Amino acid sequence: MEEKLDVYTRDGKYLGVRTRTECHTENPGFYHKPAWTWAYNSKGEILVQKRSMQKKKFPGLWDMACAGHVEAGESAKMGAIREAKEELGIDVSENEMQFMFEYIEDDAWEIGQVFFFKLDKEAKEMTLQEEEVEEVKWVSFEEFKNLLYSDKWVPMDKKIKDLVVAEFVNVLK
Repeated sequence: MEEKLDVYTRDGKYLGVRTRTECHTENPGFYHKPAWTWAYNSKGEILVQKRSMQKKKFPGLWDMACAGHVEAGESAKMGAIREAKEELGIDVSENEMQFMFEYIEDDAWEIGQVFFFKLDKEAKEMTLQEEEVEEVKWVSFEEFKNLLYSDKWVPMDKKIKDLVVAEFVNVLK
């Protein structure tokens, strides 16, 4: 059964439910909400994932810790928590999952919900969803910035990259 997503106007007014396929047409005329989730640890490192070679979009490129669509009827925070469990095999509580900001990606018709959470677990302790994630690793903040702004990272607006870096500067203090 195909994933169903809540859809919105650009300014966030709820419009109803559509299928993932409808949301991913060229110009659907409505927006959907993905949860974009970033993880850091007590050592000041950032968790990055390498996308599975099975992925249709951007296989083998580095990406945020986990991401996915917020399903119809689900809160963005619950979507972020579900994706962390599905992709990384980790349990994150509602208190641990911190909403940071919203970012509108007009080309993709998305209202991204950006979350951060602290995770003190070794990469080898995570259970990766093989069809989504090839590998994960912890990198220093400097390594993260170099990777984020390289061609080894999934295509992403420079503006959101800059916002994420600024949030990490505050969080990692």
